Amino acid sequence: MKVLFLTSTLPRFEGDQQAPFVLEQASAWKMARPSDDIFILAPHDVGAAREETINDIHVVRYKYMWAEHYQTLAYPAILPNLRKKPSRALQIPFFVSAQYRAAKRLIKAHDIDLIYAHWIMPQGLVAQQLHRATRVPYILQNHSSDLAVFEKLGRIGHRMARAVLRKATAFFCVNSKQQAYAQSLLPDLDSHVLPMGLALDTDQATAPETLEDCTYAIGTISRLSRKKGLHHLISAAEKLAVEGQILPIAIAGDGEEAETLAQMPERADIVFPGFLTGPQKEDFFTKCFAMAFPSVSDEGDSEGLPVALLEALASGKPVIASEDTNIALLPEWPAIQDSVIWLDDPADTDAFAAALRMIVSLSPDDVKARARLIQDTIGRYRWDRLIEEYLEIIETCVIPQHGGK
Repeated sequence: MKVLFLTSTLPRFEGDQQAPFVLEQASAWKMARPSDDIFILAPHDVGAAREETINDIHVVRYKYMWAEHYQTLAYPAILPNLRKKPSRALQIPFFVSAQYRAAKRLIKAHDIDLIYAHWIMPQGLVAQQLHRATRVPYILQNHSSDLAVFEKLGRIGHRMARAVLRKATAFFCVNSKQQAYAQSLLPDLDSHVLPMGLALDTDQATAPETLEDCTYAIGTISRLSRKKGLHHLISAAEKLAVEGQILPIAIAGDGEEAETLAQMPERADIVFPGFLTGPQKEDFFTKCFAMAFPSVSDEGDSEGLPVALLEALASGKPVIASEDTNIALLPEWPAIQDSVIWLDDPADTDAFAAALRMIVSLSPDDVKARARLIQDTIGRYRWDRLIEEYLEIIETCVIPQHGGK
């Protein structure tokens, strides 16, 4: 089978700060099905190769503005870029039309069997139009609040969303809330809840026995954006510092809020290691006693399910998680909920500070018990295992349409 991934974000070069989960999924697919040909089409940016091969994946990046330095819509992420400079919306028609033309060329040149559109807005719209023109089937992957974007367009938006969903061969989403919303638009939708997988090797991961074993009491890793709620983590750490309890905390990642967050700490001991990947990321997890994920909804921009949260759990870390991480929507939640320290409202600084106190006071036996339970449950989401769940659904849907091709 020949598969074309459509995405609006992809690492542009080695060590790039962009989330790698689309590339990780494609690489896991290639490992599981070596005979399949996998292509990824992503927007181009200054300094990125127009074409390259990564892990036997054919990566093609399309230009969407006549001059490279005018391409400011896609990276680091479309929605934050539009908020920072609304005039960038003028690039959207060029972005969508260029993606469509580049995808159509790839479909014709390589006889593509399946289009895999990550994010419904805009890749789902492009996939639908490609299907109309080429009859190549497409599947959709919803990650966050992109389907809800159609609401802003009123009745026209609802009709567009329904049309995109109706023609999809399958629909994947990372939590059951997204599934329920999609099915409210199209009740007979063939939908499946599966998160993005874990790239960390967690087989050898062991939880630290004591706080003294670690460089950082609390760690977190994500894109540094408002919806991650990291400003609330810093506020809680400041409260503890004022009260005389200074915890070493590390906030890893990069993004549009990096400068604002770095200016917040006054008394708290907080470091910002920057964007980490590969061995650096694994080493960071090892250095942290516990992890905190205080996600919040920000002007309609919300999480799907943070991959780093699943990685922390699978690594055996004690974890603080907020409702807006959507971790409670996992099927495994009833089995692991007593092992996660729950944060109802990250903006409640007193409650957040209390959660930090609680997590760093866990006994070695408690840490081990939590880690053992969660690792056994969350291990399913390693990419080398999870990809088979995706492929079982995809191959059942797609292969019959191609006579077993």
